[in-house]
Amino acid sequence: MKNSNIKQIAFLAVSGLFLSACGGGGGSDYNVITPPVTPPVAEVKVPQCGTAADMGKALAEDVTGKTIQKVETEAEVRIWHSPDSTKLACMITGTAVILDN
Repeated sequence: MKNSNIKQIAFLAVSGLFLSACGGGGGSDYNVITPPVTPPVAEVKVPQCGTAADMGKALAEDVTGKTIQKVETEAEVRIWHSPDSTKLACMITGTAVILDN
């Protein structure tokens, strides 16, 4: 009887050591690398070209150094490239936005 109790106590002690060594320590975040927070990109809708005699250039938005992203896959954007490297854009159909880089 004594031998059986000693074996049970030894088994429980060894089992407790094994179980305490596994997992469990989920509270330390020292190895987590968080990426830097990037501010949200400002979005401005590209204006519609309309029916102006100059094909919408008078209504166009300056998009020099910016990115135009189509909201609708079928959207058509008209862009004018000037000799001084400025760019103007307006929408023929659909919707697109101007993203600040």
